[in-house]
Amino acid sequence: MKNLFIYILIFISFLSCKKEENIDFSISLNDTFPLEIIEFKENIIVRINYQHPDGYVGFSDPDALSLEIKDSRLFNADYYHLIPINPPSENLSIKGQIEIEIDSPFILGNDSIDTETLFFSIRIQDSQLEWSNVVETPKIVVNRE
Repeated sequence: MKNLFIYILIFISFLSCKKEENIDFSISLNDTFPLEIIEFKENIIVRINYQHPDGYVGFSDPDALSLEIKDSRLFNADYYHLIPINPPSENLSIKGQIEIEIDSPFILGNDSIDTETLFFSIRIQDSQLEWSNVVETPKIVVNRE
Protein backbone atom coordinates (compact mmCIF):
# COMPACT_ATOMS: atom_id res chain seq x y z
CA MET A 1 0.00 0.00 0.00
CA LYS A 2 2.87 2.34 0.84
CA ASN A 3 4.47 1.67 -2.58
CA LEU A 4 1.17 2.39 -4.33
CA PHE A 5 0.99 5.76 -2.57
CA ILE A 6 4.56 6.60 -3.74
CA TYR A 7 3.73 5.58 -7.32
CA ILE A 8 0.63 7.78 -7.28
CA LEU A 9 2.68 10.74 -6.01
CA ILE A 10 5.28 10.21 -8.73
CA PHE A 11 2.55 9.94 -11.36
CA ILE A 12 0.89 13.16 -10.15
CA SER A 13 4.24 14.97 -10.14
CA PHE A 14 4.81 13.96 -13.79
CA LEU A 15 1.36 15.26 -14.72
CA SER A 16 1.99 18.59 -13.02
CA CYS A 17 5.35 19.13 -14.72
CA LYS A 18 5.07 21.61 -17.51
CA LYS A 19 6.78 20.93 -20.75
CA GLU A 20 9.11 23.81 -21.57
CA GLU A 21 7.27 25.93 -24.09
CA ASN A 22 8.95 26.59 -27.40
CA ILE A 23 9.64 30.26 -27.85
CA ASP A 24 9.09 31.27 -31.45
CA PHE A 25 10.51 34.31 -33.14
CA SER A 26 7.67 36.76 -32.72
CA ILE A 27 6.90 40.40 -32.31
CA SER A 28 3.99 42.25 -30.73
CA LEU A 29 2.87 45.84 -30.77
CA ASN A 30 3.46 47.64 -27.49
CA ASP A 31 2.53 51.25 -28.28
CA THR A 32 2.01 53.72 -31.13
CA PHE A 33 1.82 57.49 -30.73
CA PRO A 34 0.64 60.02 -31.68
CA LEU A 35 -2.41 58.70 -33.53
CA GLU A 36 -3.32 62.06 -35.05
CA ILE A 37 -0.71 64.34 -36.56
CA ILE A 38 -0.22 67.34 -38.82
CA GLU A 39 1.69 66.33 -41.94
CA PHE A 40 5.43 67.11 -41.96
CA LYS A 41 5.32 68.23 -38.29
CA GLU A 42 5.35 65.11 -36.11
CA ASN A 43 7.01 61.70 -36.34
CA ILE A 44 5.27 58.47 -35.35
CA ILE A 45 6.78 56.38 -32.53
CA VAL A 46 6.11 52.64 -32.59
CA ARG A 47 7.30 50.32 -29.82
CA ILE A 48 7.61 46.65 -30.73
CA ASN A 49 8.27 43.79 -28.31
CA TYR A 50 10.30 40.93 -29.74
CA GLN A 51 11.51 37.50 -28.68
CA HIS A 52 13.78 35.03 -30.41
CA PRO A 53 14.85 31.63 -29.05
CA ASP A 54 18.37 31.87 -30.53
CA GLY A 55 18.91 35.62 -30.55
CA TYR A 56 19.18 35.90 -34.32
CA VAL A 57 17.88 39.48 -34.46
CA GLY A 58 19.90 42.03 -36.42
CA PHE A 59 22.81 41.81 -38.85
CA SER A 60 26.42 42.91 -38.50
CA ASP A 61 26.43 43.83 -42.20
CA PRO A 62 25.06 47.40 -42.34
CA ASP A 63 23.71 46.74 -45.84
CA ALA A 64 21.45 43.94 -44.57
CA LEU A 65 17.95 45.35 -44.19
CA SER A 66 15.86 43.37 -41.74
CA LEU A 67 13.11 45.72 -40.56
CA GLU A 68 10.15 46.03 -42.93
CA ILE A 69 7.69 48.91 -42.53
CA LYS A 70 4.80 49.22 -44.95
CA ASP A 71 2.49 52.21 -45.18
CA SER A 72 -1.04 50.90 -45.87
CA ARG A 73 -1.50 53.47 -48.63
CA LEU A 74 1.53 52.28 -50.62
CA PHE A 75 2.26 49.15 -52.62
CA ASN A 76 5.91 48.67 -51.56
CA ALA A 77 7.43 48.54 -48.08
CA ASP A 78 10.50 50.37 -46.81
CA TYR A 79 13.40 48.39 -45.30
CA TYR A 80 15.85 49.35 -42.55
CA HIS A 81 18.92 47.91 -40.84
CA LEU A 82 18.81 46.48 -37.30
CA ILE A 83 22.09 45.99 -35.47
CA PRO A 84 22.75 42.54 -33.91
CA ILE A 85 21.46 41.96 -30.42
CA ASN A 86 23.74 39.07 -29.41
CA PRO A 87 27.54 38.97 -29.58
CA PRO A 88 28.90 37.22 -32.71
CA SER A 89 28.53 33.43 -32.74
CA GLU A 90 26.40 33.39 -29.55
CA ASN A 91 22.98 31.74 -29.48
CA LEU A 92 21.13 33.23 -26.51
CA SER A 93 17.37 33.45 -26.14
CA ILE A 94 16.41 37.11 -26.15
CA LYS A 95 13.44 39.32 -25.40
CA GLY A 96 13.31 43.05 -25.72
CA GLN A 97 11.76 46.15 -27.16
CA ILE A 98 12.56 48.16 -30.26
CA GLU A 99 11.48 51.78 -30.55
CA ILE A 100 10.96 52.82 -34.15
CA GLU A 101 10.63 56.44 -35.20
CA ILE A 102 8.82 56.81 -38.51
CA ASP A 103 9.29 60.10 -40.35
CA SER A 104 6.19 62.24 -40.45
CA PRO A 105 3.71 60.84 -42.96
CA PHE A 106 2.10 63.27 -45.38
CA ILE A 107 -1.12 63.32 -47.35
CA LEU A 108 -0.72 61.56 -50.68
CA GLY A 109 -3.93 62.84 -52.24
CA ASN A 110 -4.50 66.10 -54.07
CA ASP A 111 -4.93 69.55 -52.50
CA SER A 112 -8.67 69.12 -51.96
CA ILE A 113 -8.09 66.37 -49.37
CA ASP A 114 -7.39 67.65 -45.84
CA THR A 115 -7.20 64.29 -44.00
CA GLU A 116 -5.94 60.78 -44.70
CA THR A 117 -5.94 57.66 -42.56
CA LEU A 118 -3.22 55.03 -42.63
CA PHE A 119 -1.62 52.26 -40.60
CA PHE A 120 1.78 50.63 -40.71
CA SER A 121 2.50 46.89 -41.06
CA ILE A 122 5.80 45.86 -39.49
CA ARG A 123 7.84 42.67 -39.43
CA ILE A 124 11.45 41.70 -38.73
CA GLN A 125 13.72 39.25 -40.53
CA ASP A 126 16.18 37.28 -38.41
CA SER A 127 19.74 36.40 -39.43
CA GLN A 128 18.51 32.99 -40.60
CA LEU A 129 16.34 34.90 -43.13
CA GLU A 130 13.09 33.89 -41.41
CA TRP A 131 10.40 36.56 -41.02
CA SER A 132 8.52 37.24 -37.81
CA ASN A 133 4.79 37.62 -37.72
CA VAL A 134 3.34 40.93 -38.95
CA VAL A 135 1.99 43.53 -36.53
CA GLU A 136 -0.16 46.48 -37.51
CA THR A 137 -0.37 49.84 -35.82
CA PRO A 138 -3.71 51.41 -35.00
CA LYS A 139 -5.09 53.81 -37.58
CA ILE A 140 -3.23 57.10 -37.76
CA VAL A 141 -4.93 60.28 -38.96
CA VAL A 142 -2.81 62.71 -40.96
CA ASN A 143 -4.14 66.26 -41.25
CA ARG A 144 -3.07 68.99 -43.64
CA GLU A 145 -1.78 72.09 -41.89
